[in-house]
Parts: sequence; C-alpha cells; structure tokens
Amino acid sequence: MENEAFLVLGATGKTGSRVAAGLRQRGKRVRARSRSTSPRFDWQDEATWASAVDGVTGAYVVVPATLSLDASESERGKPVGVAPEPLARFSQLAVRRGVRHLVLLSGRTALSGSRYMMDLEQAVQDSGADWTILRPGSFAQNFSTEPFRHAIIAGAHQEFDIGGRAQDFIDIADIADVAVEVLTAPGHEWSVYELSGPQALTAKEAVDIIARTLGRTIEYSEFSPDDWAQRVRAQGLSQEAIDFTLTAVRSMRDGYFEPHDGVQRVLGRKARRFEDFVLEAAVSGAWGPVQPD
Repeated sequence: MENEAFLVLGATGKTGSRVAAGLRQRGKRVRARSRSTSPRFDWQDEATWASAVDGVTGAYVVVPATLSLDASESERGKPVGVAPEPLARFSQLAVRRGVRHLVLLSGRTALSGSRYMMDLEQAVQDSGADWTILRPGSFAQNFSTEPFRHAIIAGAHQEFDIGGRAQDFIDIADIADVAVEVLTAPGHEWSVYELSGPQALTAKEAVDIIARTLGRTIEYSEFSPDDWAQRVRAQGLSQEAIDFTLTAVRSMRDGYFEPHDGVQRVLGRKARRFEDFVLEAAVSGAWGPVQPD
C-alpha cells in the first residue's frame, strides 16, 4: 500500500539499522527512532512515544537489555531492560494511534520458558494489533562486536561452559530480512518464528572457523556460569541482569538453541551460514588484517 509507513525502534542498533535500510530499499516510508536520534524515542520517557507512532501503520519493536559492566554506577542496579508494563502501554498507545501491525524482536529463551521474554511477548499479543514474534538464537555478529571482537584480536576467546552444546548462530542480516518481509507482506500475522542459522556449531567450532579464516591461532577456553555470577555480582551487576544471562546459558545447555526453519519459512531460502558471516567480517577487517602467507 502506498500510504504505508513504518516505525523502526532501536534504529541505530544491530538489527534496527538493517530493518530501516531494508524497508527504504523497498520504497517504504520509515520513521527511525532510538535514544540517540532526533527526535528521540526513550522507553523511560512516555512523552516521546506518541510522535513516534503517529501516522505509521506498522512497527518493528526492539526493547533494550543492558547487561554491560561498563555502565555507569547509577545504571548498574537498574532493571535488565524494558519491563513488560511499559511495552504493554506503548503497544496499546500505538494501536489507539493507528498502528495495525507490531513485529517484536524477542529471543529464543522464550521457547525455554523465560518469564521475562514471555511477558514481553504477551504485552504485544494483548495489544489489539496484528502481531508477529521473532525469536532469534545466538547472533553471529556477537563475535565481531565488543567484548568478543577485542578478545579475538588479542588471540583468545572465552565462553560459558554449556556442556559442549552446539548453538544455532544466526546472521543478523537474516533477522532484518525476515522483519522487513513480515512487515511488508501479508500472511505473517499472529505468527511466532524461531530464527536460526542453518547449522549448529559449538562455540569452539565457531572460533576455530574464525581462526582458520584469519590464518591465526585463537586460544579457546570456558568458564563456569556460577563463577561468572559470583564475580560480576561483586563488581556491581544487578541480580536481575545476572538472572537474565543465566537463563540464556541454561537454555543453551538444555538444547533450545538448535536450528529452526523460520528463515526458510519466511524468505523461501536457507539462512546464511556462519562461514559466510566470518568471511565477510574478516575481509572487512573486523578482527584486524588477515594473516599473510
């Protein structure tokens, strides 16, 4: 429809920036908002919400989950992300202002019973809008952003010990492509899509692919989730943030981060391989220069 316009929240983030660009490539009008845009969108300031949703028909909704120990002293004790209640209020406001379709970026831990993720999903599902839920697994791009990027450049990488379980690393470009498709094409309303890469890899296998591509040695090691929790608690990370992370770790250990067919179902093609992500990241210099012969 020619009069369609789309709100993209988290528009300066990993997936949001790609969703906004993908919609524009299709000739759609896009309102890209985040805390750093002007006008801005702030989940903690409801006065910024109405101008974001007025005049749009669909929205890509991302809620932040801040786990960084680099946060300021005043931020560390705050909740892990946006509580379901503000999301519910935002979703209801969006519907009152004319938004017909909400696409929520959720996460795989909802499949394993994460109360936080399930409540976020319910807030959108109860809004009165058509809705679509996207549940990706582990982002492949985590390896090319901090803190993993710096560690790989330094020649070492550490991961949680999840008992040797493999994970379904997904390229965030696939998440964005799916989001653009479900926003702009009919038939995806009231659907939940589990999004993943085409194969499962252990973290060590993933790091070995990066090392082989770069022509370098990257030492791989693991640490105990319990030891991690004790350490970051002493450093000031909130218990809510710790629980959020440990829920994901348990979900990985229990086998919930396995390949799914959501990308294929929506896009009609296979998801990008982890090797393809690594190749693109390596030649772009994400981990520094490739080792010469």
